[in-house]
Amino acid sequence: MARKKIKVRICVGTACFVQGGADLLLYEDFLDPQLLDSCDIEGSSCLVQCKTDDPHWKAPFVEVAGIVYPNVTQKRLAELIEEAANA
Repeated sequence: MARKKIKVRICVGTACFVQGGADLLLYEDFLDPQLLDSCDIEGSSCLVQCKTDDPHWKAPFVEVAGIVYPNVTQKRLAELIEEAANA
């Protein structure tokens, strides 16, 4: 039976886009092709996470398998997807 694809949403709202979200949209350039095959990746106009007062909760935000993560870099996105794929 085929495994369910991991849903990944990359915030492309203004704050996220200018603080690294644009780089995350280049996922085909830096993600392992096997990881890409296990994902359903889409941009999201806003994940509504930038409204918090927590200084550690900063853009860009990404949702992987229903969990939102702050400060996501290309390397961190690959790690998060790999963790979800191996869960």
